[in-house]
Amino acid sequence: MAAGLTGACGGSESTGSPGSAGSKAAAGTAGTTGAAGTTGAAGSAAGDGGTTGTAGSAGAGATGTAGAGGTTGAAGRGGTGGTAGGAGNGGSAGGAAGRGGTTGAAGAGGQGGSSGRGGTTGTAGGGGMGGGAGRGGATGTGGGGTTGTAGTTGGGGAAALPFSYYIGADITNVETQADTSRASLLTLMKAHGFNYVRLRTFVDPKAADGYDKTNGTDDIAHTVAFGKQVKDAGMGLLVDFHYSDNWADPGKQCVPVAWQGFTTIAQMATAVHDYTQDAITKLIAGGARPDMVQIGNESTPGILIHLCDSAGHPLAGTAGYNAVNGALYLYSSTDGGAPPAGGPPAGGWANLGMLLAAGVKGVKDVDTGIVISLHLDRGNDLASSRNYIMNAMSRGVAFDVFGESCYTNTQGQPSDWTNTFTSLATQFPNVKFMIAEYSGSQRAANDVMWNMPNNRGLGTFNWQPSTLWTRSGSTWTAGTDMAIYDQMKIDYASRL
Repeated sequence: MAAGLTGACGGSESTGSPGSAGSKAAAGTAGTTGAAGTTGAAGSAAGDGGTTGTAGSAGAGATGTAGAGGTTGAAGRGGTGGTAGGAGNGGSAGGAAGRGGTTGAAGAGGQGGSSGRGGTTGTAGGGGMGGGAGRGGATGTGGGGTTGTAGTTGGGGAAALPFSYYIGADITNVETQADTSRASLLTLMKAHGFNYVRLRTFVDPKAADGYDKTNGTDDIAHTVAFGKQVKDAGMGLLVDFHYSDNWADPGKQCVPVAWQGFTTIAQMATAVHDYTQDAITKLIAGGARPDMVQIGNESTPGILIHLCDSAGHPLAGTAGYNAVNGALYLYSSTDGGAPPAGGPPAGGWANLGMLLAAGVKGVKDVDTGIVISLHLDRGNDLASSRNYIMNAMSRGVAFDVFGESCYTNTQGQPSDWTNTFTSLATQFPNVKFMIAEYSGSQRAANDVMWNMPNNRGLGTFNWQPSTLWTRSGSTWTAGTDMAIYDQMKIDYASRL
């Protein structure tokens, strides 16, 4: 949720055609030596090569005409192996030449998967970009022709996380600390069982409505720098895209200043995609590949809705709503209720679905192995959460994890959260869950996730905790509440 809001914090705050077979020689008639098959057309981008030809049957005459050679398949996309064309096999005595089998080209480097497919024998495909083991091209079918083209080298796969339960915290506020100070905190956290960090990022914090007009804190450059430290510490990294220059939460979803001139939702969706794709590319290049990405922060009313002032608060009345928006309903923290009559219409799920899907695609176009999560502030509101998931799915928004904010002062009690999560888990068996934000009831919040059936609860993220540690210079000291996490480190050891 964001500062200034009750219970707010972080988000509350060608294939080449195969050579054709030589014709079968008539029995007893000496066929002349077949001419070499011509090279087939270039393979398609999909990387499928010419298939292995069926051998010609034997004839009584001399050698039949040789089949034309298949061409080399192009490098496969995403690591699947193409089949490269080779020269046609010569026909047996008196028979026609069989169609040339071809040697497969190794697939090109796949773009990150959580566990990339390792290449079998043959020329290996490149490593997946930032995902698990790189996807190698499978061995092509042997033909008499030329060797298929080798797959390109990928960006180096990252090992899967060695744990399946996440004890995390959002510590974006520490981003302004020196490197040594941040490293010290990460060391302390790990010692007490924490294994995951959540960092928010804004589009342009220096914009007119931005979060930090002087230093640009929480922009992608700062997130890369801090994120690299998190990854170097062996911890998981969740990057929370607010899609705003400032805090995004249920009361305000400010459209970045640079995006306010768009006149169609398609333009806005393109901006979401391109920004996300660029950010993920920079994170990976900077050694801060996210394990999970959050598409929007507490996006209960939708995203990209408001026009905001220099402090990042929506303007009053109808002036506070962007004409092109991803709003499910119009509401702002400034108005404190329904907006005045005459405002622009809410874009609804037609718009919101397009925007969320664009964000997902921006991630997957760079690295398919990064986990995608959505996030609401409805830990005690089963109906709203269920409807959101159903609509997102119906609009083709592909996500893996659904997170809720769970604060006892705004989202009820742990028993309410348990009811919401277990009911959602029953209805949506392919979705996993997390508490994306909480503060109090630290053991209770984690028990809610830990006790989810079939390990469907991934874990929790304590939002900018103030009772767990204190700082003196670059040194951090555990507070009394760290004993709670010390015990969880013992009790949850089987998944940590």
